[in-house]
Amino acid sequence: MLTISCGSENHYHDGKYHTKIEAFGFSFVEVNYLISGNEITIDNSATGISKLKCTQYKDRIEYFEKDGTTKVLTVLENGNIQVNDNIVIEKVQ
Repeated sequence: MLTISCGSENHYHDGKYHTKIEAFGFSFVEVNYLISGNEITIDNSATGISKLKCTQYKDRIEYFEKDGTTKVLTVLENGNIQVNDNIVIEKVQ
């Protein structure tokens, strides 16, 4: 039996995440992510707040920028999320 559920949402990585981006020893930008079902809210101290649609998978989260670009966040074994080679956001317990 094959069951396909379109429109359902996964909650694998729901929660709050936080990181600080530093330059020359100074905190440059603080970023908070709130992931809930098929929505991700990104609160960036430099660029403001964005609410975007996302899809959660066991190993990653994909979200869609307002310009149509798909971004992929890799979920690490410890539950943190890797944004790119230089930025990891930590899950807030």
